[in-house]
Amino acid sequence: MISKTEQSWIDTVFLAFVMWREARGETIICQTGVGYSVLNRVDNPKWWGNDVQSVIFKKWQYSSMTDPRDPQLTRWPSPQDKSWQQCFRVAVDVMSHNAINPVIGADSYFDVSIPNPKWATADKFVAQIGRIKFYNIDGDEVT
Repeated sequence: MISKTEQSWIDTVFLAFVMWREARGETIICQTGVGYSVLNRVDNPKWWGNDVQSVIFKKWQYSSMTDPRDPQLTRWPSPQDKSWQQCFRVAVDVMSHNAINPVIGADSYFDVSIPNPKWATADKFVAQIGRIKFYNIDGDEVT
């Protein structure tokens, strides 16, 4: 059985990993937004899942983690990768709620390099940070 402390570290590594794959070229604030959007789903599970791993590995939710056509799916950070180190530090701050949530309520996002998804409507828009637009598609406010 894994202890709560061990599970917390596992969740932190996976959160850092999804931030690295999805936002490694972005600012710390944007990476923080990605991290909190995952935690917002955990805190309001509905159909997404009720822990970090079930949320980020939910089919078709984070393309870099589950889409077989996504080139990110086979990318792995090296321990010396400065962007990986930054994402890990950001994940630690997000998991411990020591970072301010810049996207309160956001549970979804997309990079502006792709066409707007159908769910990305103006009434659900929360913020744009760098190349990522954040949305609250379920309408519930989560902090």
